Amino acid sequence: MTKEQDFWNRILELAHAQLKQTTYDFFVAEAKLVKVEEKQAIIFLDSPVKQLFWEQNLVGVILTAGFEIFNDQIAGKYIFEEETNIDTPKSAVTSPQISTVQPSLPPIDTGLKSKYTFDNFVQGDGNIWAKAAALAVSENLATTYNPLFIYGGPGLGGPGLGKTHLLNAIGNQILENIPDARVKYIPAETFINDFLEHLRLGEMDSFKKIYRSLDLLLIDDIQSLGGKKVSTQEEFFNTFNALHGENKQIVLTSDRSPDHLDNLEERLVTRFKWGLTQNITPPDFETRIAILRNKIEDLDYIFPNDTLEYLAGQFDSNVRDLEGALNDISLIARVRHLKEITIDIAAEAIRARKQDSSQVTVIPIDKIQSEVGKFYGVSVKEMKGSRRVQNIVLARQVAMYLTRELTDNSLPKIGREFGGKDHTTVIHAHGKIKTMIESDDNLRLEIESIKNKIK
Repeated sequence: MTKEQDFWNRILELAHAQLKQTTYDFFVAEAKLVKVEEKQAIIFLDSPVKQLFWEQNLVGVILTAGFEIFNDQIAGKYIFEEETNIDTPKSAVTSPQISTVQPSLPPIDTGLKSKYTFDNFVQGDGNIWAKAAALAVSENLATTYNPLFIYGGPGLGGPGLGKTHLLNAIGNQILENIPDARVKYIPAETFINDFLEHLRLGEMDSFKKIYRSLDLLLIDDIQSLGGKKVSTQEEFFNTFNALHGENKQIVLTSDRSPDHLDNLEERLVTRFKWGLTQNITPPDFETRIAILRNKIEDLDYIFPNDTLEYLAGQFDSNVRDLEGALNDISLIARVRHLKEITIDIAAEAIRARKQDSSQVTVIPIDKIQSEVGKFYGVSVKEMKGSRRVQNIVLARQVAMYLTRELTDNSLPKIGREFGGKDHTTVIHAHGKIKTMIESDDNLRLEIESIKNKIK
C-alpha cells in the first residue's frame, strides 16, 4: 500500500469517526483522492456544493492525516470532473456581477430579518444539503445554482422547516460581503400585493425599476402565486427572465416541489427547475432539541432538560409550531411571573394551542374590532375612519388581519365593515401584519393575547 493510499484511508477513517453516517455517505463516501503533490491533496468531488462542506468540516482531518502519513502539512484542492487536467492551476473564483448603485435607481427595502444568519441556523440531517446549497449561493452569486429552489415537500410540514431562515441568511451574508448589493427578500403574497398596488396607481415603471435592478431576489412561498391573475404571473415571469438574463441570483422557497405547483404556468415551473431544487425535511428529535436550545437563549426563563424533551416530543412536523409554543409559554410566564418552565406549564400552553387550532366558531367582526380597540385604546369609529395616526393605523390593520384569519368573510365584506375600505386595503393590511409578526415577537404576543379574548 502506498503512502497516498494510507493517507486517503486515514482521511476516510477520521471523517467516519467524526460525522453521522448519513452525512458521511452523502459528502464523503463518493469522494476520490486523485493524487498528492506539492503539499496538496487533489480530491475529486461530484458536486461543487460538497466543497463547502469539506472546507468547513474536514480541513482538520486532512491536516491530521497529512502529518501522520507524510509528516507534513497537506491542504485540500478540489476538482469536479475526473478528466480535469489537474496540473492546471485552479482558476480564481469569479466575483459576482454586482450592479453599481446609481442615483437613478430607487432605494431598496431589503425586507431582511437580521436575526436569521447561517451561524444560528441549526443544521440537521433533514436540511444539511439545503444549507450547503444556500452557502454556495451566498459565496458565488449566480455562478453556482440559479435559481436555487428550496421546498418542504407535501405532507412534510412545509411551513417552519427553516426555508425562510435560509433565505434571510443568504441575503444577510451577501450584504455583509458586498454592502452595495441590491438585495430584496419578500413573501410571494407581498410581491403580489406590491404589484397590484403599483398597477392600481399606474406606477409600473417604478415597480419594474425596483425588481429588475436587483442583484439578489429572495421570494418566499412562491406557491402563493398559484391561481392568481394571469397578469401577476406574467409580471413575475418577466421579472424572472430579466434578472436571470442579467446573471442575477434568484432564490425561491415553496411548500412543495416544482412538479406539484399545479396552479402555476408551465413556463414558470420550467424555469424554477433550471438550477438546483433541494428538499428540506422535518427535523429529527435531536435537531428539535438543538433548535429549542437556540430559541430559548434570549428568554429570561429556565427550561429544564425534561421540559425541552417534552416540547420536542410534542411537535414533530415543523419548527414554527415549536416557536409558537414558546411564545405561548412566554406569555404565561410573563403573566404569572414565573422563572422556571416546568412540564406542567409547557403542557398547559400546548393544550390551549391545540384546542384553539381545532375549535371552529363563528366570530362577529364587531367583536374583533371591539377587542382590538380595547387593547390599543382606539374606538371602533376611529378604526372604521380614515385617520392615519400611528396607533389607529396599527389597530385597524391588526383588526383586519384577525378578521381574515379568524373568519370566513370575503375581502369585500371585511372592507365594508371597516368603513367601506377597498378589498386591496384588507389584503395590504393582512400582508403587512403577517410580515411584521415574523420578526416582532412583542406584536406576535399582543395578537395572541387579543385572540384569546376573542375566542
